[in-house]
Amino acid sequence: MTIEQIKLVHFRNYDQMTILPHEGINIFFGQNGSGKTNLLEAIHYCALGKSHRINQDTGAVMMGEAGCSCQMSVRNQYSRNDIEVRLRPGEENVKSVWIDQKKAARLSEMMGVLRCVIFSPEDLSLIKEGPSIRRKFLDMMISQISRNYFVSLQQYRAAMSQRAAILRQAKIDYTRPDPMIVDFEMAMVGHAKVIYQERVKYTEMLSTIGHQLYQQISGKDTEDFIIHYRSQLPSEENDPLFLKKLLEKQREDDMRQGSTQSGPHRDDLILTLNGKHMKSFASQGQIRTAALSLKLAQMKIFTRITNEYPILLLDDVMSELDLNRRMNLLDIVSGVQTFITCSDEGDLAEYQNNRTYHVHNPEGIAQVELIKEGPDMHKLKFSEEPVFE
Repeated sequence: MTIEQIKLVHFRNYDQMTILPHEGINIFFGQNGSGKTNLLEAIHYCALGKSHRINQDTGAVMMGEAGCSCQMSVRNQYSRNDIEVRLRPGEENVKSVWIDQKKAARLSEMMGVLRCVIFSPEDLSLIKEGPSIRRKFLDMMISQISRNYFVSLQQYRAAMSQRAAILRQAKIDYTRPDPMIVDFEMAMVGHAKVIYQERVKYTEMLSTIGHQLYQQISGKDTEDFIIHYRSQLPSEENDPLFLKKLLEKQREDDMRQGSTQSGPHRDDLILTLNGKHMKSFASQGQIRTAALSLKLAQMKIFTRITNEYPILLLDDVMSELDLNRRMNLLDIVSGVQTFITCSDEGDLAEYQNNRTYHVHNPEGIAQVELIKEGPDMHKLKFSEEPVFE
């Protein structure tokens, strides 16, 4: 998978910008706040319909403008597609997705058109923070592979929201919940089964691949990095009505708490190193290695499932790695279209097979200047087999 063109209009601090990225490694360097990460954010929008760093889409619109758009021309082994995300805060439907100049009826239609994996310093929170961060990582990964999963996730959340509204109203009225709550709970149960099964399957893949990558990156075969999926749903003899019974039992408690306390929206990934929880016992170096292993494992899964590489986004992480790890990482992703941001071009001075851009923002408007052309990809010798196979 390759991005052939990036076009931004009024996106963040970009007024009008078009670039034709290299098929290999693209480096964007510049001072903090110049707009480097905004480029990666635009790619993420066109892959998943959302930012990787903000929840409110309105924040992506250039100040003083009515709306913005980010557009990618993407080529894969089967076809070429144009995908565009438009944000119009003043309109009823703030966000719209366009695929080959046709408006998508549902957000799910964009899943898989452009697949990306992003790694940034914030990803250390996968190990250090709470369950919601790890669920989000898992959901975003699986959604790019399975549209069915993405739809089930949306429908589950919608049904849970309706259930919560019924419980809130019953609490206000001092009455029993509306009988329609049963319908929404049954909807939750059906979609929860899909979510649970897919998460278990991909967590097992993450654990197997992540364990191997962790030892490869750390160089220590005595450190066992293991990932478990922890769920309230029974793993043995799965009862399709287990969650339904649990939701019925907890209605009064949920009414008092003001939230649904059981279901896949409460599940977690448990990350251990030599049997100990990493959140409590791991060093900074071990945490960094584990986070990087998770992201590279995600890339490997994408490659195996789709038989093509996703786009790799590395946001200001090279300065966190020593020279050997930087070079090992670049060798691992050889042949993958990669977008790297850094504040100092010297962080990658030893690596010559790249196209380099300088990002700066005179008068607050970001400008991208091509500094060095990349090599001819056809002249570079990559393995005939996928990197991770």
